[in-house]
Amino acid sequence: MTGYGRFFLNDARTIQAQLDALEKGKFNAQRAIRHIDQLIQSMEDAYHTPPENSNLINNDLSLNPLALPLRSRLIINQVADHGIAIESAIDQLMQENQQIIESHINRILFVYIFSALVFGILCVIAFGMMYQRIAVPTRNLINTITRIAASDETARAEVIGKDEMAELAVAFNALLDQKDLSKKHIIQQQTELSQQANLLEIAGRITRFGGWYADMETNQLKWSDMVAKIHGKPLGFSPSLDQGLSFYIPEHQARIKELFTACYEQGTPYDAELQIINSAGEPLWVRTSGEAVRDSKGKIIGVHGAFQDISDRMELENRLRQSQKLEAVGQLTGGVAHDFNNLLTVVIGNSQILTETLEESNKLKPLAEMILQAGYRGAELTRSLLAFARKQPLDPKPVNIQQLIKQLWPLLERALGAEISIQFHADDNLQQVMVDPGQFENALLNIALNAKDAMPSGGRIVIEAQNTHLPDRYAENHQIDAGEYIVIAISDSGCGIAADKLQRVFEPFYTTKPKDKGTGLGLAMVYGFIKQSNGHVNIYSEPEQGTTVRLYLPIATSNDSSARNTQPSISEILPGHEHILVVEDDALVRDYVVSQLTAFGYQVISANDGQQAIEILESDQFIDLLLTDVVLPEGLNGRHIAEKAVKLRPSLRVLYTSGYTENSIVHHGRLDPGVMLLSKPYSREELAIKVRIALDAGVAEK
Repeated sequence: MTGYGRFFLNDARTIQAQLDALEKGKFNAQRAIRHIDQLIQSMEDAYHTPPENSNLINNDLSLNPLALPLRSRLIINQVADHGIAIESAIDQLMQENQQIIESHINRILFVYIFSALVFGILCVIAFGMMYQRIAVPTRNLINTITRIAASDETARAEVIGKDEMAELAVAFNALLDQKDLSKKHIIQQQTELSQQANLLEIAGRITRFGGWYADMETNQLKWSDMVAKIHGKPLGFSPSLDQGLSFYIPEHQARIKELFTACYEQGTPYDAELQIINSAGEPLWVRTSGEAVRDSKGKIIGVHGAFQDISDRMELENRLRQSQKLEAVGQLTGGVAHDFNNLLTVVIGNSQILTETLEESNKLKPLAEMILQAGYRGAELTRSLLAFARKQPLDPKPVNIQQLIKQLWPLLERALGAEISIQFHADDNLQQVMVDPGQFENALLNIALNAKDAMPSGGRIVIEAQNTHLPDRYAENHQIDAGEYIVIAISDSGCGIAADKLQRVFEPFYTTKPKDKGTGLGLAMVYGFIKQSNGHVNIYSEPEQGTTVRLYLPIATSNDSSARNTQPSISEILPGHEHILVVEDDALVRDYVVSQLTAFGYQVISANDGQQAIEILESDQFIDLLLTDVVLPEGLNGRHIAEKAVKLRPSLRVLYTSGYTENSIVHHGRLDPGVMLLSKPYSREELAIKVRIALDAGVAEK
């Protein structure tokens, strides 16, 4: 208890004692009054009671008749004296007590007022202390919250002191730190999710892959952006189920409906490759898959799945099948071409001799001419097969396409006839291309003849040549090199080709013509030749709108040789005198070549295999030219013989001949540098011209 409390308590106890004394004085006054009452009662009793019965009057009074009044007076006086004394005592006591009470009341008031003042001061001090301990930290906390609400992520509550408010501030700051960590974690997760979403979007964009959901309650489809894009619809497009299924081609609609129904009704997942027609009218191959979506009770409420444009993959598969066909044809052609061309060489050569020696009147001459034409047709057939299979040896040179086409113009006009008009347009600054001139002429003639067959009642053919650039994306999709090309477009006004047939026109032996009108190798030969020339070919056609075939050939570079050998005519060849070694395993061909070269004036030595040829080369016989078949038995082919021959005789010229070269002197479809080749079957003129060119080259060809 404080000093002020003890002081107040002592005063209260003093006042209590004084009040008790006052009460005690009051009690004494009351006793005096009672004593007076007893005296008065005694007087009344004495007055009314006989002396003998009174015990209040002594014997002296009973004897004196005046004693009673005197006694009464005495009692009255005593009573008066007591009354006066009592009244005086009471007045004095009252005054004293009044003074005491007033004094103590004043003291109590003073103590009360002083205590109230002290209490008020204490309250102010306590309030100040409470404000300092509670209000200031609270205001600080409120300010911190306000800063946080204003997006100030660095705001923290100030820690003041070590009391509960300080602990609250510390806890609040810890909460903010935890919130920041959580926010950073959430941001990191969002960033990772965003990156994953971006990767999925990139992957979906690259692979043309998206997702879809079918809500069976609303009968609506929800498409991802890529699915909408594949269908040619704007982003966010949400078709009905029937609208979505209507994009499939009629042949596939029954199949997709069957798969979807089984998935929705029975929960059977599906994965199928089908074809659609998008809003732009483009046919696309797609892979679509779906599986049932169930609620918490296992009830199927929808179907979701994936959707991918696989047109590029299907195109690659078609190309793979084409390549496999190409390989099969190549293997077949390679196995047959060598022997078949050997036979054709003999047939063509000897039938040509017959037609030249027989008189016009001789009945055998027409037969010889028929044999010669059959031989030419057989040779053309094998050349077409080799061209499609990309097995023919090419000798590309820098060529001016404009000049080459102009040289071919008379032949085109004769082949097409008067019913077909032909036009040619070319850029003024047309660059040269790297191409085998002879094979290009054959390809252009084949395309023109196909165009003629598409216009039985006549029409028009337009040939255009211009410089062009193939970008990376286009080149990648068509498996060619990007860069500068010359495009030669051949357009006709014919009947056109239906879409289902257009994709097969480059297949070998595929033709829409009657059996006696086509072999199905014309465009196949063109395709193989252009691909073998590192070029590209495409065809565009619509029924009743005509057809356009575009040939893309790479331009010649500065490193390419610009010289093109000019071949002399047969009339310009003088009789020969040089010594020629002929190496040929086929006896018929060997005898034919020896006889023809001998007729041309050459000195001819023959060998039927490589070993015999090496023995002759190691001898001292004089030899100017080695004419050797490429494919020979006993392990030594023409290339091996030529390499040993040049080592033995460095000045020796070499001329190869073959109906099928494999990879001995041809790599990547092209003759090795410095190599000269006479392809079988060949005529007398071709043999004479090629031999003369080889001898006049002046340098041994390796």
